[in-house]
Amino acid sequence: MSVTTEQLVTLSEHISYLSMPTNIGFIRFFDGAGKDCVYLIDSGNDETTGARILDFIKANFPDATLKAIINTHSHADHCGGNSYLVRETGCEVWASKGEAYLMEYPTIETQLIWGGTPIHDLRSKYLLAEACQVQRVFDGEEEISLSCENGEIRLKVISLPGHYVDQVGFLLTDTDGKRVMFAGDVLSGRNSIKKHWIQYLLDETKTKESLLKIQTVEADFYIPGHGDIVDNIEGIAELNLLAILETEDMIVDELRSPKSSEELLKAVADRSGITLKTSQFCLIGSTLRSYLTGLYESGRIEHTMEANRMLWRKIS
Repeated sequence: MSVTTEQLVTLSEHISYLSMPTNIGFIRFFDGAGKDCVYLIDSGNDETTGARILDFIKANFPDATLKAIINTHSHADHCGGNSYLVRETGCEVWASKGEAYLMEYPTIETQLIWGGTPIHDLRSKYLLAEACQVQRVFDGEEEISLSCENGEIRLKVISLPGHYVDQVGFLLTDTDGKRVMFAGDVLSGRNSIKKHWIQYLLDETKTKESLLKIQTVEADFYIPGHGDIVDNIEGIAELNLLAILETEDMIVDELRSPKSSEELLKAVADRSGITLKTSQFCLIGSTLRSYLTGLYESGRIEHTMEANRMLWRKIS
């Protein structure tokens, strides 16, 4: 299915986004030399998505040059189109240090989820992006200026780890003063949370910290990685935080009786009405182990070794 003009949502003079399963930031302006330039924030899931985005650019902005893809993080649904777009256009890829490394060595993602060399079931385009080189690596929370025909567009890199190793968000300030926050997967839209109440995360503690941090970012619009745009951050950030806190409480409640991590996964899936497939078993299992770490480090649960099994239990 092609990308249509109806999916391009204009937010300010030069900043839009493509409303897609993974939202794609779209920055277009004429530079000082009068050249038509496009920058993307993330690139979607795979080569097919990358091709659809490029076809959209060619059809609607035939004189434009794709200059760079600016990635929030290295999950396949956010950087899977990178390699195709680089091959076809010669554009650059920009990312944070930790995420750049993972884009260049994407097999690490499936190894993290599996905890070793993964079974072939996990080596799909949904979890394993094609490797790509990163030309610009962000040095912390730096600010970048994009010079255009009537001023400059300011891009501030904001560190938002937790969902993944070194995830960042981007606060863009356009020439008309409008501010747009591309939040990556620190935020999920309401419908996405309803569908997937237990959201994947790598570090539960850092995810909560990033949700508190993003509430301090002032912007006119906030674009989650998945779901609808919002103009008020507090409600959607609190809903994301509530989903985490309720999952914490569910885990602690289940650990009134000792359980291994796999027994806990079954209990949580049964309680949530989830029928696990292989990928969900691995993704939610990995997420629950991250919750166990957070709850253990905060002193709410403990573990023991019994008959060669690691068992987790609530601290009374």
